[in-house]
Amino acid sequence: MRQRIYDGPVTEAGAALACVADAAVRLGVAADERARFLADVARALRDHHPAGTFELTAEDHRLMAVIRGGTPPERTITLAAVGTGPRPIDGTPAHAGTALLDHLIELQTLVEWSQKELEQTNKGVVALHAELAENTERLREASDLQQRSLRAERTARAAADAARSRLAFLAHAGSTLSESLDHETVLARLHSLTVPRYASAVTVWLVRGSGPLEPYPAPPAPSTATPPSAAGAPATSAAAPSSSAAAPAVAAGTPSSAAAVAAAAPASAGTPSPYVEKAYVSGRVQRATVARGDTDAGGDLDGRPGREPLLALPLISHGVTLGVLEARAAAPSFGTEDIAMFRELARLTAAAIDNALRYEHERDVAERLQRAMLTKLPPAARLEFTARYLPAEAGLNVGGDWYDAFERPDGDVIVAVGDVTGHGLQAAALMGQLRTALRAYAMDAEGPGEVLTRMHRMLSHLQPEDLATAVLAHLSPDGRLRWSNAGHPPPLLRAPDGSVTVLDGHDFLLGMPFEKATITEHGTRLTPGCAVIFYTDGLIERRDASLDHGIERLAAAFRSAEGDLDHIADSVLNAMLSDSVREDDTCLLIFRALPEPAVGEVLDADPALVCRDGATEA
Repeated sequence: MRQRIYDGPVTEAGAALACVADAAVRLGVAADERARFLADVARALRDHHPAGTFELTAEDHRLMAVIRGGTPPERTITLAAVGTGPRPIDGTPAHAGTALLDHLIELQTLVEWSQKELEQTNKGVVALHAELAENTERLREASDLQQRSLRAERTARAAADAARSRLAFLAHAGSTLSESLDHETVLARLHSLTVPRYASAVTVWLVRGSGPLEPYPAPPAPSTATPPSAAGAPATSAAAPSSSAAAPAVAAGTPSSAAAVAAAAPASAGTPSPYVEKAYVSGRVQRATVARGDTDAGGDLDGRPGREPLLALPLISHGVTLGVLEARAAAPSFGTEDIAMFRELARLTAAAIDNALRYEHERDVAERLQRAMLTKLPPAARLEFTARYLPAEAGLNVGGDWYDAFERPDGDVIVAVGDVTGHGLQAAALMGQLRTALRAYAMDAEGPGEVLTRMHRMLSHLQPEDLATAVLAHLSPDGRLRWSNAGHPPPLLRAPDGSVTVLDGHDFLLGMPFEKATITEHGTRLTPGCAVIFYTDGLIERRDASLDHGIERLAAAFRSAEGDLDHIADSVLNAMLSDSVREDDTCLLIFRALPEPAVGEVLDADPALVCRDGATEA
């Protein structure tokens, strides 16, 4: 049933709100719902003030407030509630003021509670913001630390990679520089290793004799060598001393590391800078830098300002300064790691140059000694001779090969070719001893077997640690040829029709531990036009082929060669040596039987019928 609780003008808003509050309390409406309902009614009363009317009714546990009149349209506000329902009232509701006060107290209490909750919420929000800010700062610091750690790790990794790269470079440089026994090749390799990766320019200053420092930049790449015989160059006497400008002129008694260096003329002229001169005199590393405050030095490093960054490092080996390595920076300056790397590179370069000069000096001495011992060929009327001696093109493979030919007082001719095991000065000296002993023994011996047997006994008794090979021929005036072979490659005989025969038969090497053994001899007869070739293993020996294959190649070259003996010798050398670098020295001796001269013929009238004047170098 619908019950009217209040009906009056909106101007009596206080009484109307009191009735609304009292009715809401009686209906058991919750405080928050009462507050919202009262607020809505109050806004409606204000909107219709002052001409409107207000009516409050209750029906089925619901309150309905209707506000009419005035400018706004009619508005109805409904509130559903639980409770005992409204009690009938007549006129103004009892205890309306009390209910309103209670409601206001409730509202105040609710407001205070809400304020406290808001304050707590605000405090929580502030604390949360502070915690978030603190966490954010911690995260930022952690991020910064992580970034610094990553940068440090990348820097450390880059430094480690650079260190490994430098170590790998130094290992490669050491093996590359030490591979060559030619100091100019060492300098060329040094230039190619360092420029432009580690330096914009590198110059090595070396001392020539007692002269000043002279620059040696990287020489041009050497052209492929062509055997002079193939190029048709005229032969020169093998007995003549070497005059190579590239041979190191090291003072006698100091072949190892004297400050004297004889090399090819420097590729460029110039005067060393004060840094180079000071590094050479003081033996200390000199550093020039253009950066201020970057001239501090320590240890054996002197730093000074200069127009461009450079390093001058003394090349010291076995306590002797050979020269100075001058490097100009590819970057704005040389760092500490760069200086340390160039120190080690200078040490490796000094050792490589010193070794090369040692080998070049010993090779030059051995070659000079060997050339001085090579004999002139005998002027025999019934035989013509030619010979070639070729030193090795690389290393110290020089000093062991020799040949000899001479005529005895009885008219017999002795021809020999030999090879001493080993190389260098010791081999050259032993070769001289064997050659002298051969001449002494062959002067009155019955045959070549006896000569080689006596040489074998002498060598095994006096120098038991040395070995040698030799082939010796004894030619009689009647054309008889006897030969003995002590472990040497066999001679070849070419008949007038061009066919080639191997003169087989050989015995043990000279110096083998066979004290009572004798060397046998073999024989044949030479007819006019027959030619015999003696040689050493450097002519036929190759790393990738057997000696038998080399002998077959030599036989084919000897068979096809035409012309006089000089042309034959050059043709054979060109065919045998043009395909590879000579790793060993080579001797070649060819003699040919001449026809008997006619009665009254002057033997030396025709130069083609006399011997060749000495050995020649192809």
